[in-house]
Amino acid sequence: MRAALFVASLACLTAVCAPATAHAPARPQETQAQFLDRCRAETLAFEPGAVTWVDAACAEKWPSVTRSNPMLDAILSVFVADTPSALDPADVRARASMVRWRSTTEGQLAGLNVEVTRTPTTRIILNWSATGEPVPYDPVEALKVRGARVDPIGCYAYGAGESNSVWRVAAPGHVPFALSVYRREAPTASALSYITVSADAERNIPTLDDLRAAEPDPNWMEACPQ
Repeated sequence: MRAALFVASLACLTAVCAPATAHAPARPQETQAQFLDRCRAETLAFEPGAVTWVDAACAEKWPSVTRSNPMLDAILSVFVADTPSALDPADVRARASMVRWRSTTEGQLAGLNVEVTRTPTTRIILNWSATGEPVPYDPVEALKVRGARVDPIGCYAYGAGESNSVWRVAAPGHVPFALSVYRREAPTASALSYITVSADAERNIPTLDDLRAAEPDPNWMEACPQ
């Protein structure tokens, strides 16, 4: 599966990863009304002709933002400020205590399958899939609503409904980390939709050059459209 290959390829050596230094201060947490205003402004800036449908599209997006909160709780638990890096799966399991761990590497959380792997760095990975349904999560927008600074590192797309993206996240009260999102919207009612969201628990943050070196075939871009 492309998602599994993508997650494995993002592990980078400390010597070539960007240091986990802070960017600009995080923003205040947004209300629903503030999110809808920002969504409208960003959508129209990208697509000025969206005036007739932008409000409905942003309103439909809000539930996927709120539904992402358990996912973010698990991920952010690994990156609390003034705590050491989670160097092995046991560290991740101890911090992500909201996950119902079934084994040393697998668990469940609010409809999500959760894994912790070491390939070769330690990663927390959350997966969802269903046949013919739209992906019901938007972790990038949910992080912004929480006041996080979320900057694109790189992304590439297989088409209109399938993409990989990597983001640098600086959330209030947490050290910066890299978030990877693999997303596929089902093209037909009989096809699978899925999303894989993962983070490097050892706090390595790749650069765009690192991503291109790890996966040289895809057309990595700096901008990651939502």
